Amino acid sequence: MNSLLSSLLPGLALAPDIHPIFVHFPIALWLTAAALVTLGAARSNLRVQDAGRICLWIGTAAALVTIATGYLAAGRMGHGAAGHDLVHVHRNFMLASTGIAALASLLAWRADSSTRAGSLGLAALLLVLATVSGLGADRGARLVFGYGMGVLETPPETDGGHHDGGHHDGGHHE
Repeated sequence: MNSLLSSLLPGLALAPDIHPIFVHFPIALWLTAAALVTLGAARSNLRVQDAGRICLWIGTAAALVTIATGYLAAGRMGHGAAGHDLVHVHRNFMLASTGIAALASLLAWRADSSTRAGSLGLAALLLVLATVSGLGADRGARLVFGYGMGVLETPPETDGGHHDGGHHDGGHHE
């Protein structure tokens, strides 16, 4: 099975954990929800607002999977890893985001979107969600790009199929 995974998805086969596969879904869907609900509220367009609500609900469901994979990834890294304290900051921002998203999802389901107050209230809450999740995503990016979390410590050996463009010195085209 691992051989099949390596041949079909060689990049994924190198991943130490699957958390990075899921992290983009809630963030992208929540940002889209914030944009659509805000635009729909500004234009009194219920169809656009409904599209935003659907993005919110799917993003919130995706966040639950993302949280689970995040806990698994954090458990594998251990407490002595560089940047471990930042993992807690990232986790707290993203748990807060998911809580805000759950509240917004409930509000989106229960509130009357045909009223200006209901639409603007949801739009404001989604803008808060976008801000908090953006701060959490930034901390996650810092973990990856600043501390190498979720990245192999040593690169894999080449498969011999690399093409260097005919440069024997490993250089690149100018």
